[in-house]
Amino acid sequence: MPADVPNVFANPCLLLKAVSDPVRWNILRELISSAPLSVQELAVRVGGKPSQMSKHLALLRAAGALTVVSAPDGDGRKAHHAVPENCRRTEAGRPVIDYGVCVLRFP
Repeated sequence: MPADVPNVFANPCLLLKAVSDPVRWNILRELISSAPLSVQELAVRVGGKPSQMSKHLALLRAAGALTVVSAPDGDGRKAHHAVPENCRRTEAGRPVIDYGVCVLRFP
């Protein structure tokens, strides 16, 4: 595990369960390859309704897989989601999320 990745996963099973869903996997794939995105932007990119996307994002946040960040335009009413910066890296030119307890590699 990289030195700057905190071990926030006291129960890694929650993280693994959260990332095992195909929709949530696609959310992570979009977020590792882009700037932070809003619920509406993710719904368009991944497919689905914003209300469904919100539920998936809540599960990923609860598992520690995502963080909420400020909107790039400074609008405090819009929450954007991102993979924690200290978990982001590349490996052989591919995006990787290193949570310490597991590493997710995306094509």
